[in-house]
Amino acid sequence: MTDDVTAPALPDHLPDELRSFVRGQVALAELPAAAIVTETVAYFADQAAPERVEALAWAVVAEELTAHLADQATWPAVTDSDRLTAAFRALTAAGIMARENFACCQNCGLGEIGAEAPGTIEPRGYAFYHQQDAERGVAGEGVHVAYGLFDQPPSVEIGAEVAAALRAQGLTVHWNDDVASRIFVPLDWRRRRAGRFAAVPAAVADDVEVDVELVGEWTGRHAPTQGPTPAGRFVALHLPWLPAAVRVRLEADGRSVTIRRVGDRLVGRYADPELPELTVGRHDGAALVRRLRGLSPAATPTAEPVGYVEVTGDHPYGEDREVAMELAELLEAVRAMRPLSYDFLTCFGRSGGCVQTTWNPAGLWVEELDTEAAVSVGRYATLPEVEQVLTVLAVQDRVAVRELGGELTTLNLR
Repeated sequence: MTDDVTAPALPDHLPDELRSFVRGQVALAELPAAAIVTETVAYFADQAAPERVEALAWAVVAEELTAHLADQATWPAVTDSDRLTAAFRALTAAGIMARENFACCQNCGLGEIGAEAPGTIEPRGYAFYHQQDAERGVAGEGVHVAYGLFDQPPSVEIGAEVAAALRAQGLTVHWNDDVASRIFVPLDWRRRRAGRFAAVPAAVADDVEVDVELVGEWTGRHAPTQGPTPAGRFVALHLPWLPAAVRVRLEADGRSVTIRRVGDRLVGRYADPELPELTVGRHDGAALVRRLRGLSPAATPTAEPVGYVEVTGDHPYGEDREVAMELAELLEAVRAMRPLSYDFLTCFGRSGGCVQTTWNPAGLWVEELDTEAAVSVGRYATLPEVEQVLTVLAVQDRVAVRELGGELTTLNLR
């Protein structure tokens, strides 16, 4: 590998192009910081030494994420992007398999959309916009939505149904009732980031490199890589979401600490018997590293985000196993769940109360789960009702499924 000091300088045009690429990835809001850096290095692989690109990418990702978070704080409660997602959710629930930012291009999307339906489901049709459409949406050019029927030519009726669903959410639609034309939706692209997607790899003045060893399985787009990495980056981007079943061993200068997460706290046990075990908030992992280095932990704890649950689930953002989430990230995850997909979230509050929600062919199901008695109580609900129940669990540490009213179903799980 080329040494970073001797690697050729970046081409003059590359910093601006790299920033534009990163800004687009941040706006798409589908990848966390480390994954954006990886994508950036791959994108510019043939233009400069990877070490040079990576170093610049980390700095630019931090700047663009910070700017995005400041901007999203000024957004209205419901954005055009929220409306677009709501329209696609309604279409899928109605039997039209609708997917956002799906496949790399039109041809690939048409070839792959049929595989999105579970084997037991026969959707009436499909709708999607692809990756290039999404990139044009980020650039302010709106998105074009493809639509059609499976195994037969598209019809005006299916196009009209897709257009009506978009209009029902308050979006502007341009379509000439021609099945040869995609549906155009002008919009102001605004997708929020929360939790892991909002974690910023801030620079640390006196940072140190640590060797990371994972004890247990941590997989998916949010998982860290093992080996040497700046401690500040690892602490900011990964430790707060350490799965409950995974341990992390950090080593620096011959000293080590093994970290586990217990609820919303991180617990560090040091190899040095002279150093006592240290418990900190899950966003205060820097204190564990400071003690490892022989320094005093930070005096002022980081303010914890609103709400806490421990989540296991499968959803469009990935696969989670016993991962801590704040309320904002939890709500983004449940809003991204897709009808007919069997996406699910199993959420435990601080005191062990459990709420589970899933999309199945009949609708959005929510239930409280008594794991000891092997009994669940729940019903089909609207998305706002599910959001209400999850908010109560995350903020008040209370299970509120029965408070929804209506006809509840009790299931014996033994």
